[in-house]
Amino acid sequence: MVEVESVQLFLDRAAAVGTRLGPESIADVVRLCRALDGLPLALELAAARTSLLSPGQIADRIDDRFSLLTTGGRTAPARQRTLLAAVEWSYDLLSYKEQVVLRRLAVFAGGFDLGLAERVCAGRPVDEAEIVNLLGGLVDKSLVLCDESRTRYRLLETIKRYALERLRQAGERELLRARHLGVMCELQERLFATEMVDRGVPWPERLRALTVSRSLLDDQRAALDWAVESGDVELGLQLCTVSTALLPLGGNPAEIVDWIERLLSLDVSAVPPKQVAHAKAYLAYGLEARDELSRSLEAAEESLAGLAPDDVFPRCVMHSLVVVVLLRMGRADEAVRHAEEGLAVATRTGDPWNQAAGLAGLSAVALTRGRLREAQRHGEEALVRAREHGHRWIMARAAAQLGAVAEARGDLVTAKARYEMAVPWLRELGADGDLARCLAHGGRVAAMLGEFAVARRRLAASLALSRETGQRQGVARCLMGLSVLAECEGDLEGALPAAAAAAALRESIGQQHATLRIEELLGRARGRLGEGRTAALWSRGRVMGPDDAARRVLEGERQPRREPPVPVEPVRRPLLTAREREIAGLLTRGLSNRAIAGELVISPATVARHIANIMEKLGYTSRAQIAVWAAEQASGPSA
Repeated sequence: MVEVESVQLFLDRAAAVGTRLGPESIADVVRLCRALDGLPLALELAAARTSLLSPGQIADRIDDRFSLLTTGGRTAPARQRTLLAAVEWSYDLLSYKEQVVLRRLAVFAGGFDLGLAERVCAGRPVDEAEIVNLLGGLVDKSLVLCDESRTRYRLLETIKRYALERLRQAGERELLRARHLGVMCELQERLFATEMVDRGVPWPERLRALTVSRSLLDDQRAALDWAVESGDVELGLQLCTVSTALLPLGGNPAEIVDWIERLLSLDVSAVPPKQVAHAKAYLAYGLEARDELSRSLEAAEESLAGLAPDDVFPRCVMHSLVVVVLLRMGRADEAVRHAEEGLAVATRTGDPWNQAAGLAGLSAVALTRGRLREAQRHGEEALVRAREHGHRWIMARAAAQLGAVAEARGDLVTAKARYEMAVPWLRELGADGDLARCLAHGGRVAAMLGEFAVARRRLAASLALSRETGQRQGVARCLMGLSVLAECEGDLEGALPAAAAAAALRESIGQQHATLRIEELLGRARGRLGEGRTAALWSRGRVMGPDDAARRVLEGERQPRREPPVPVEPVRRPLLTAREREIAGLLTRGLSNRAIAGELVISPATVARHIANIMEKLGYTSRAQIAVWAAEQASGPSA
C-alpha cells in the first residue's frame, strides 16, 4: 500500500509539471520510489526533474541524489527546496549526541539490533548506557525505522548516505568501520560455534544462529570490503572462516571464494600461517561448489599441510572435502585415506558433525568399490551421528548417502524414501545446491519406478535450482536423470542427446562421468536404433546446449513415443556361465578387474567382457548390483 501511494504521488507531481507518464514508465517509477525510500519530499523533487529526464534516467543517477534533487517549488520554505537542505534541517534539530549516534549508525549495511548499536556506536562522547534512549529518540523523529517489536532497526537509504558523509567529515569513518569489522568477527565466531561446533545444542538454537548470520550478510560483506580496503587481512580472513552465511552450507554457492582470493592477494606477511591455511580450507570448499575440482584439491592439500594440530574442526572438514573431490575425479583409492583420517580425528575429539561426515565419506568410497554392505553400515552410522549433532545439513547428507546405497542395491522404493527424507531438511536450510542434488536423485529413481510425472517435476525443479546457483555439476546430474527418464518412457532418441550433453559438461569441469551407465545406454541404443543413428544422436548431444537437451525430455509428454515404455522389473532366473558366476562371487569382495584377473589367471580385458555379459543377462547397471546378487545367491536360493 505504501509503495502504491508513493507511485501515485510521483505520477501526480510529474503531471503537475506537465509530464504525463504512461504504463511503460511504471517499472522505472517503482524502482525510483524504492531508491528514495518513499520519502514525499524526495519524490516531489524527483518528479520536478521529469521535464528533463525520464524516470529511468533519474533512477540511474540517484546515487548522486543530493545534487540531483535540487529543484523545489519557489513558494516552499528554503529547507524544502532541495533534498539535502531537508535532511540537513532535520539533522540540525537533533541534540549533539543524537547526531553522533546517527552518523555512526551509518556503518551498518543492513538492519541491526540494540546490542550491535551499543557495541559499534558507543564511545566518547556517548556512553553505551545512553544508546538505548538516543536510538529511541531517533526513531521518534523518523530518522531511524524499527520493526513492530522494536528489536530490529534500519536507516532509510537517503538518511544513511547523508550520515555517512557526516561520519567522514567528523573523521570517524576509519575508526567506526574498523570497529564494525571487529564486532562482526566476534559475533560470527559465537554464531559459528553455536551452529556447527558446540555439542548438545538443540536444533532450534543452531538454526537461529544460522538465521542471524544470514540476516547480517550485508554487514559481513561491508566488513569484508573494509578489510580489503584497509588491508586488515587477518580480521578479514577470520571473518571468512566463521561465516556460514557465505558458504554453500548456508545456501550461498561460492561467494566465499571471491572474498578469500581478494584478501590473499594482499600482503599476508603479518598473518599467522595457520590462519592462511584455515582460510584456504574454506577457499577449497567454495571452489568445489564452483566445480573447480583441481584448484579445490590444491587448496585443500595446502590447508591440511598448514593447519595447526589443534585446528581440529577445519582439519576434519578438509579431509571430508578431499573425499568428495577425489570421488568426483574418479580417484577412490586416494579418497579412502582421507575419509579414515578425518573420522579418526573426529572420533578422538568427540565431534559428531565430522564423525558423520567421515562415515558418509567411507560409505561413498565403499559404494564406489561395490561393497554395498560396508556402504550401508557406514551410512547408517553416519545418520546416527548426524542426528546426534542435529544440524539438518549433515543429516540430509547422511540420508542421501543411504539413498544412493539403496539405489545401487536395486531397492528403489527405499532409495526414493531416503532421498525424500532429506528434502524438507534442505528446504528448511535454504541450501539450494544440495536440494538440487537430492531432487535430481529422487527424480531419477522415480523414473525407474515408472512414476514419470513425479520424475519430471523433480528433475525440472532440480535443473532450475542448479541454474540459479551456477552449478554445472548439478546441471549434468539433471541431464543424466532426464536421460534415464526418457529411456524409461521409451524415448531413446531423447535419452541419448541428454546423456551426451551431460558427459560433455562433466568433462569440461574435470569430473569423471558415469562411463559404465553411458556404455550400457549406447549398447542398448545400437541394438534398437542401429550404429549410425546412435552415433548421430550422440554427436548431436555432445554439441547441444544443456538447455536444449533438457527441454527435449522435459517436453516429452507432448511428443509421440517412438517405443513403448520400458518396464523396470527384476530379472528372476538369470542364466550365468560357471565362469561368470565365479567372477560375480569375486565382486562381492570388492576386487578390481586386475585383481580378479590375477586370481583367475586371465586378462583384465577378459574380466571386463565377462562383467559386461553379466550385466546384460541380469539387467543390472553396476558392479555393486552384481555383488549384491551374488551374495544373495550364496546365502540361499533365488526367489
